[in-house]
Amino acid sequence: MISVGIDGGGTSIRVCVASIDSNTVLEEFTIPSGINLTSTPAMRQAALLRRIEKILVKKFGTDLSIDFVVLAVSGGGTTSRKEEFEKIAEQVFNAKRITVLSDIEALKYLLLSDKTGIVVVCGTGSIAISHRGKRVGGWGHLFGDEAGAYAIALEIFRRFFDYVDNIVDHDLVYDELMKFYHLSSSYELTNIQLRKDFKAKIATFTKYMPLTDTVKEIIDEQVDKFSKKVIGLAKSELIDDLYFFGGMFENDYFRDRMFEKLRAFNLHRVNIKTHVELALNACYLSDLISRGHT
Repeated sequence: MISVGIDGGGTSIRVCVASIDSNTVLEEFTIPSGINLTSTPAMRQAALLRRIEKILVKKFGTDLSIDFVVLAVSGGGTTSRKEEFEKIAEQVFNAKRITVLSDIEALKYLLLSDKTGIVVVCGTGSIAISHRGKRVGGWGHLFGDEAGAYAIALEIFRRFFDYVDNIVDHDLVYDELMKFYHLSSSYELTNIQLRKDFKAKIATFTKYMPLTDTVKEIIDEQVDKFSKKVIGLAKSELIDDLYFFGGMFENDYFRDRMFEKLRAFNLHRVNIKTHVELALNACYLSDLISRGHT
């Protein structure tokens, strides 16, 4: 049986093709565009999936018989959004079974299938979910997502504009912002709002931002707020073990601050290839969802 696992994150889409019978990976590739069901229009969602399908045909030919396609996508926090996305996927992929999960649901099933605990994700956005399915955060780029890359970078943008308006002092990070986006004028930065991939373009700056006093202050503020949500969830669920996943934990200062706030718990750093695990566990995940697990 052939399966395709698709991890649709806020800054990129990662794809894995696997043989379930032999438990082997046949192919991996990345689409350098993000997807989020709350901010990516349906036409754009369809275009991204067609791009994946074309790559599959190019690599394997038109005779490839796909048994499972499992998609874990950011912004899939409601049943209606997942159902609409599944309809789009069904129009694109010729597969026997197509399953759509939110990104945090997928991580819960993959990381906590036989454990009690909470998965804490700080990637483009932020969210935490317990093994029972109770969650905090994940409110999206307009309403929350503090301690995620997008929210941290966006706050740097805001303070940069305050600096331009002469209400805050200069910080080196503002110079780096100009260099990173190749700007000749501060006003050009507002053009980023016009891009289809504005979230990914903004969030990416966190990989290159210098660790200045302003950046530390922003990280401290957002980690403090999000960690309080995680602590509240852990206490309400009587959970001791926290599992951390996501690109922001690659930042040493961010990781140290988060771990310090949550030092009362058992902390586990996990680093899996979600797209690979989706493909290799496609049968299990599809059966799980078809049985109505949450």
